[in-house]
Amino acid sequence: MPDSSTPESASSGAAATGRGRLRAQPVVDAVMRTLLRSPLHRLVSGKLLIITVTGRKTGRIYASPVAYAEHEGTLLIGAGATWWRNLRRGEPARITWRGRDQLADWEVISTEEDIAEPYRILITESPTHGKFAGISLNADGSINREELRAALGRGAVIVRLRPHPRD
Repeated sequence: MPDSSTPESASSGAAATGRGRLRAQPVVDAVMRTLLRSPLHRLVSGKLLIITVTGRKTGRIYASPVAYAEHEGTLLIGAGATWWRNLRRGEPARITWRGRDQLADWEVISTEEDIAEPYRILITESPTHGKFAGISLNADGSINREELRAALGRGAVIVRLRPHPRD
């Protein structure tokens, strides 16, 4: 599932197509938000979570279902859209993960050297994300650096989340 910056209030409509964006993405996002917040979240919450941000300029709330990979107590999210720019320095991110709302500390990783290994982990766990991002793994399992550089040029980043302990 690609990341999205569909406002939570959006219910339908054709989205512009482009790398990592489906025409029906607003509808898919609405269905995934509903499922991830329901008792049936277990069907998809092993691979998807909702990250909620407030627009810096608009004040609108954006709840985006995104693919993630767990790694050493963190959650890795590949982001090609710009929702991550609404994360506020010093404030935890709001996530819905495994059916529960919670906070998570975050960092954005955007340099080639720092992002290569987290992206390799994410694509290994979520190959579909690699297709949306235009990044693949080489035969030896390493990240394709040429594709990674191209994705970085298009604005791709990794958001690493460290969820706060649950009550």
